[in-house]
Amino acid sequence: MSEAENEGKQGVYVYANLIDANGDGKIDMISFVDPNGRAVALAVDNDHTGLANNIHVFQDVTGDGKLDGEDVRLIRKLTNELYRRTDLVEGQLELFVEEAAYG
Repeated sequence: MSEAENEGKQGVYVYANLIDANGDGKIDMISFVDPNGRAVALAVDNDHTGLANNIHVFQDVTGDGKLDGEDVRLIRKLTNELYRRTDLVEGQLELFVEEAAYG
């Protein structure tokens, strides 16, 4: 969705930096940053299952004012949705996340 399509909706933009760390042609690391370039989270698939098995969240993304399991849940959901895509290549994606609101 474009910024104009999301106008008036609740949520935030998150940028996902897609990385093929081991050069096998598959995305195995996703670094999430906010629009100001601050780290939001890092998700890593280091067992090559196609799902993130290590997730580190650095800021409140659900907007409830605390860094907790809900933030991890949301990042895991975003990560799994991205890993299910077959068209992923290294680079950056802009995502509008309706469930998010930086705290």
